[in-house]
Amino acid sequence: LPCIAWSKMNDDAIPAACEADLGAVASHCVVQYLFDRPGFQQDPVPETARDAIIGAHCSCPTRLAGFGQAPEVYDIVHHHANRDATARPLWREGQRITSVDVLPGAADQPTKMLVAAGTVLGNVDVPPSGGCVVSVMAKFDDATDVLAWPGFHQVFFYGDFKRELVQFCRLLNLEAVVV
Repeated sequence: LPCIAWSKMNDDAIPAACEADLGAVASHCVVQYLFDRPGFQQDPVPETARDAIIGAHCSCPTRLAGFGQAPEVYDIVHHHANRDATARPLWREGQRITSVDVLPGAADQPTKMLVAAGTVLGNVDVPPSGGCVVSVMAKFDDATDVLAWPGFHQVFFYGDFKRELVQFCRLLNLEAVVV
């Protein structure tokens, strides 16, 4: 699997997305080119006990604070299927983050961008929990129903850039949807 290669590519400012998801590629490009840092494409898992979202996937960059910054503490672990290797960085508790998800439009529908900001609550250990080995739990501002969290393969990244992304959408005539 290409997990460790994509982690390294995103650390080196080369947009690399999993599962041939064009919206995720666009989200990576937006994050990298506007904010000089990589993002973490993830599958959202609702954590109802804490009204939080666990972002889980097996490919995560390590230089979360920026391309020229030191990597977060990380280890090399097996992919969740016990095959191949991947980097598992530890996200800083209390760190403000942004979530972005570009939803490509069609001829009769505009491109939308889902945007949210929140705070990292912690890292979820896999195992013993199931799922992807990089699992970061975040509480997003104003998220009242995590079971209805919209989108898939959002990109989480360090910093609170909700306002800037909404302004970016206005400049490019995209529909900003603040979650």
